[in-house]
Amino acid sequence: MKALLRVFGLARFDPAAEALYRAAVKEGRRELYYADWPEKALVPDTVDGRFDLISLMAALLNRRIGMVARPQQNVAQNLAQELFDVMFADVDTNLRELGVSDEGMKHKIKPMASAHLGRVKAYTDCLFEADENNRLNCLAAAFDRNIYRTVAGADPLPLARRAMDLATQLAAASDDDILAGRFEFADPQTPSLQTPED
Repeated sequence: MKALLRVFGLARFDPAAEALYRAAVKEGRRELYYADWPEKALVPDTVDGRFDLISLMAALLNRRIGMVARPQQNVAQNLAQELFDVMFADVDTNLRELGVSDEGMKHKIKPMASAHLGRVKAYTDCLFEADENNRLNCLAAAFDRNIYRTVAGADPLPLARRAMDLATQLAAASDDDILAGRFEFADPQTPSLQTPED
């Protein structure tokens, strides 16, 4: 019902979800990922590549929302759903601006939503690995399968390290700030992103 009301402009998204999605988009569009790293670590600067990174940032936010303390879990569950809805309303708008027809949308949105949800689970599972090296390697493998799937000989380790840094930033935020949408990813600390010399 709420989705239908939004179509007619009679309901709006949760402002906290909109704010968190803006944070995901801002981070996902950072030039670092597309231009500043060594070639094999660069994310493809394409529609799919940018969607993949925004999906990653949204997954990190979704994981943090899921860690909210029990008394506020109902609020958190609603926020997670709102974040998903905001994201795919934006995807819908962007695809239409690229000229995708109503018929074409049927074959685009559902697979993209399914891919996003699968990645949320995969990335979340990796980040809950107890051992830091296991977390890093798990994320790198997941990114290689998904974000770098078109890059031969890709090096996903810089992105895996960055994702771990971002997850740490999120963990440091209070539940109240997360639920109110008061969060932005910090600028990268360049030294921590360098791939160690062999």
